[in-house]
Amino acid sequence: MYTTELAAKTLEPTAVEDQLAEDYASVLDVVSRLEQALRDGAWRGVRDELDQLVSAAEDMWSTLSDPDLDQGDDPSDIGRPFMTPTADAATVHQLIAVYAQPHAVGRMLYPTSLIADPHLRGAVENESLQGSRPAGAEEAEAPRLLEPAAYPV
Repeated sequence: MYTTELAAKTLEPTAVEDQLAEDYASVLDVVSRLEQALRDGAWRGVRDELDQLVSAAEDMWSTLSDPDLDQGDDPSDIGRPFMTPTADAATVHQLIAVYAQPHAVGRMLYPTSLIADPHLRGAVENESLQGSRPAGAEEAEAPRLLEPAAYPV
């Protein structure tokens, strides 16, 4: 995806910042699918998405709890007490605004207007427009807030 590469080049996130944003975008993805399953009354889907939500939350928790992210390659770091990894909240927030766009809940919580860099914001908006139109469509339909669920009702 072009915009994620542009975001990395523009924002220059650390590995931890990038992973936190990716983890949170995964949470938003699952919440979007959970919302749709609830709207559809697809209770098996709700249960499946809740399981996925737990997994996505555990992934983010692991990112925040992984001592390897806070330790360098120095062998003397082994056995050193774990310290919370450092991450710039503004950078993580900007990355989330980029990574959240494919997900309905992500677009609601993180509109492209939150992306500070105008070039990056324009690229994200352009990619979102291209992704919402079928190839060759002359007139774009209004984008749907949530996509249909893939669960039996």
